[in-house]
Amino acid sequence: MLTLCIALFTVAGNNVMAARTSHIPMPDTTSRTYRHTEAIKRLSIYRDTTQARQIWQEIVAADSTYSPALYYLSKIEGDSNEALQYARKAFVTDTTNKWYTENYAAQLIAARQYTRAIPIYRRLMHLDPRNLQSYHALAVIYGSSGMPYSAIAILDSAELRNGYNYYLAEIKQHLLIDTRQFTKAIEEGRRRIEERPYDIEARRTLAMTYNEAGEDSLARATYEAAFRLDSTNIQTLEEISRYYQSKGNIERMLDFEELIFRNAELSVEEKLHRLEQYTSYHSFYGKNYLRIGAIIQRMAIDHPNNRKVIDCYANHMIAGGDHEQALTLLRRHLANPETQAENYIYLLQFEHYLKREELIEEDLKEAMERFPEDVAICSFAGYIATEKENYEGAIRIFKAALKHAADDEKRSELWGSIGDVRHEMGEDKAAFKAYKKALAYNPDNILVLNNYAYFSSLKMKNLERALEMSKRAMEAEPNNAAYVDTYAWILHLLGRNTEAKSYMRQALTISSQRDESLLCHYADILWALGEKFMAETYWQKAVERGYDKEEMERHIAEIKANTKQ
Repeated sequence: MLTLCIALFTVAGNNVMAARTSHIPMPDTTSRTYRHTEAIKRLSIYRDTTQARQIWQEIVAADSTYSPALYYLSKIEGDSNEALQYARKAFVTDTTNKWYTENYAAQLIAARQYTRAIPIYRRLMHLDPRNLQSYHALAVIYGSSGMPYSAIAILDSAELRNGYNYYLAEIKQHLLIDTRQFTKAIEEGRRRIEERPYDIEARRTLAMTYNEAGEDSLARATYEAAFRLDSTNIQTLEEISRYYQSKGNIERMLDFEELIFRNAELSVEEKLHRLEQYTSYHSFYGKNYLRIGAIIQRMAIDHPNNRKVIDCYANHMIAGGDHEQALTLLRRHLANPETQAENYIYLLQFEHYLKREELIEEDLKEAMERFPEDVAICSFAGYIATEKENYEGAIRIFKAALKHAADDEKRSELWGSIGDVRHEMGEDKAAFKAYKKALAYNPDNILVLNNYAYFSSLKMKNLERALEMSKRAMEAEPNNAAYVDTYAWILHLLGRNTEAKSYMRQALTISSQRDESLLCHYADILWALGEKFMAETYWQKAVERGYDKEEMERHIAEIKANTKQ
């Protein structure tokens, strides 16, 4: 009996459970809501963007007005035209939805469609009047679109609805400055300082406003107050320096420049760039040589192993005429393990300028031992050997350097140097052969083009080809007097003297009539054109500029004799 009751109870219980289960609705896995939820789960839990995108695209394909799917598709497509289209469709299907509206506005900004974004942001302001981002975005759009007064009106509206906001006030102050509403801009600036007394940027902006308004004393006082708040703030130091420079107070400007150069926040490269701006203006550099020198010296103390700083210091001493101290500094720097081949080149060129042959020999030997494969050092050694008329030695150096040349440009330069030496030796056939090799490696080697053309003209060989090479060199460097001279001289040899005269005048202008050989060439051209008085005048000028008098007399006699014939 007990067993039967249990069995009946079990059957009855199962029937009740079955009845209850039959009334629980099973989820419709084909419904949009279910699939949309599944896509969100794929994206947020499993980070499966591909699967989520596929589900949403299928939903939209079935129902192009399903705004939640459109919204999410816009989000995952990033800043693209497709994302913008999804955002627009989501917004159109439900223009009262704040999120859809905000997303569409952001996509328009990303696509730089600012004009279309304006009404959308205005709608956002209506949907959510307390969202300051909408006011901010709309003010920025108006400001960048050349409508500053509209931007100011938007910011005024934000303050009226939501109260004072420090960051929006900053934007408003700059807009007031741009529209030259200085009184209002000053009021806004003072209000910002009252709100945050220790905000240095607010003080700098107010100082700038005073300066724009012509309130010099207040501008100066406000800048100095910003400096006292934080004497290490690099932006403040740079802005005050510019302010005093604009007012012609160079002494005070340099006070702040010294502080800038002591500031560790500024890199060595930035400091060197800043120095270059001051030293490149010769009149300014000359007037403030000692103050700028103090800055450079401080840098040399702080960065004793920096090659560029050492070179800058040496150049400063050279500019002041202290050649020996500069030489000592540069030579001492060679002991630095970080010394590079270009340090030697710079020093050797300086020693050559000073005609310190004993030092050149010593330092060049050391340079070649330290950097035996450096093409620039080998080239300099070949140049020095050529100067000493050790032509065979120079050629050996240049040919040895060819083994280490890293590219065709270097090979072209070296073969060009070999050609120049061969010409000095009177071996023009070998010189022209070397020039051809140089141009085979680099057809645009303008030095070789010029020299090959000029030396060909001296031999009266292939003048038309020489003219073409010379023209290419001249066009590459139109302000090089030597290249213009070569072109003019070959025109003269071809009998095209009217053109030659024009180009030779150009060469004389570039050289300021300082080159005696150019003056002689111009005189020869004038003589060929029958302008004999002016030719005599320029021959005399050439002698005055250093042309050998006896050689000139022989040259003139030869020209006159050829004219009689």
